[in-house]
Amino acid sequence: MVYIYPAIFTPAAVDGRGIVYTVEIPDVLGCITEGESISEAMSAAREALAGCILAMKQAKEDIPTPSNYRDIITSSDDDIVTLIDVDLNDYLRKKETKSIIKTVSLPQWLAIMAEDAGISYSQALQNALKRELGIEG
Repeated sequence: MVYIYPAIFTPAAVDGRGIVYTVEIPDVLGCITEGESISEAMSAAREALAGCILAMKQAKEDIPTPSNYRDIITSSDDDIVTLIDVDLNDYLRKKETKSIIKTVSLPQWLAIMAEDAGISYSQALQNALKRELGIEG
């Protein structure tokens, strides 16, 4: 699922680092990051937003509805308001690569046939889930 939220980029001069952009996603409490360029800050904001949404999902919390970016009020004329998008499914595929064990039930005759054919349950289940979810590769 793709999530799109407004973000506030606040530039500030930091000794020894030059201009640093702090990024806040106002609709997602505590979702704040930074970068030493707009590009780095944008990347960090996507990473932070994905992490915050994933944490809310795991805690079974409601995901906040994004505000209209035109309604965002900033504290400085130097602030930049833009939209940040994150594909949570893509994020999970790239970041959450740890395997987990799931117990499944299937008819005994099917298990015997699969074993006789040398089919890997793990690979077959992964392929079936990807097919059901419309995920390539």
